[in-house]
Amino acid sequence: MKDIVVLPGGEELSLDWKLSDPERFQLLLKEKHADNGKAGPGEKAHCLCVHQGRYLELQIRELGESYYFACMPNTRPYHRPTCPFYKPNPEKSGQAAYVDGVIKEDTEHDEVTVKLITSLNRNSPTSSETAALSSAGTRSGGKTQRRMTTLGLLHLVWERAGLHYWRPQFAGHRTDPKALRRAYATSRNIKVHRGITLDQVLCPVVSGDRGIQYFTQRTIKNHSEKLRLYVIGRLSSVQVHPYGKGYNIELSGIRDGYRMFMSISQAKWERLEKSYSRELAEFSRSEEGLAVFGLFLVTIDPIKKGKYSNFSTVQIEDAALMTTTEQLIPVESRYEAKIVELLVQKDRTFIKPLRFDAARKLVRPDFILTDMGKKEGCPMEVFGLTDEKYLARKAEKEKYYARVFGVDGWWSWDAAHNAPIPPFPKVSLPLVNHS
Repeated sequence: MKDIVVLPGGEELSLDWKLSDPERFQLLLKEKHADNGKAGPGEKAHCLCVHQGRYLELQIRELGESYYFACMPNTRPYHRPTCPFYKPNPEKSGQAAYVDGVIKEDTEHDEVTVKLITSLNRNSPTSSETAALSSAGTRSGGKTQRRMTTLGLLHLVWERAGLHYWRPQFAGHRTDPKALRRAYATSRNIKVHRGITLDQVLCPVVSGDRGIQYFTQRTIKNHSEKLRLYVIGRLSSVQVHPYGKGYNIELSGIRDGYRMFMSISQAKWERLEKSYSRELAEFSRSEEGLAVFGLFLVTIDPIKKGKYSNFSTVQIEDAALMTTTEQLIPVESRYEAKIVELLVQKDRTFIKPLRFDAARKLVRPDFILTDMGKKEGCPMEVFGLTDEKYLARKAEKEKYYARVFGVDGWWSWDAAHNAPIPPFPKVSLPLVNHS
């Protein structure tokens, strides 16, 4: 679906014109600025997102001699996650754990600036030994996180690319190349280091996309001498280094012209195993329908001698792993993967709130159904453990959901006790009201 805004009077404006034809874009906004301010409900500019039976309307604002669209107050979470005007509700994801300032939004330019836990300067020390490879689940809850780890950055990229969101129209179109292209595109609006945007240091790896390969090779050529870079892709194999220097890691497609050898030291590998034991276990079992994606903070050096002189060595400094389903929806257990499978089969529309760097005690639904006409959606919980601490937390969550959404306003499955999967709440989408 193209990103279209319908202006007052019914004329359609492609948001692509903001870059491809900026003069035309600015002229149309200038012409409609006054009309939009005077227009009544149902007559203002709007995108194609629908909430509570109406298109979500937009403001046309003036800044100096330029004009831009802005969302109506408190409406950004109700746009489709693939809409440029969408902003997730941070209280429904792990973003709620960051203190103010870790993520700074610039709504005018649709940009976000983040404070990372590790410097991208090659000569600066990395903090991965103390924090970046530590498990998010070991830290306390609330707004306690003062920096974003590599896992938080991976989740931010996935979320801003809309890859945590599913609707039936995506079937057959959610592929690795398309997903990583979206991830690369959205990384242009994420500032990570002294004005540097993530796309300047991001190296996607995927088979069958020469454009992505060009982006990666250009990034290595332009920035690898002075900066650490990020490599992102689907985990393909992990093998012991032949000379006992740790492990070699391959990503799907890395042999398709990327000319990169990725390795990780024994000490860093052991920390990775400790932090991502579940993801690595699922990868080693090669469970059908599941994949493991990784974001790797690396230093890259060219090989200057020998038969591999046109190749590069990639030394992993830090890493984050994430299990996804066939649709590239992140999941945290095989039970969650089963629910995604059923939701997709039944043509449901839903969001997977991501953990970022939050502790596990933060209340965050496993999924949110968004096709029921409810303002906040329908939370879904998959209870998959039986230990005493987990059961106490389960009781807290049940009380919270009952209080906030009502006894029948949320859904759960007690997977740990082999309970059958309850029927999903019925679809209840309102009709679009143009008045």
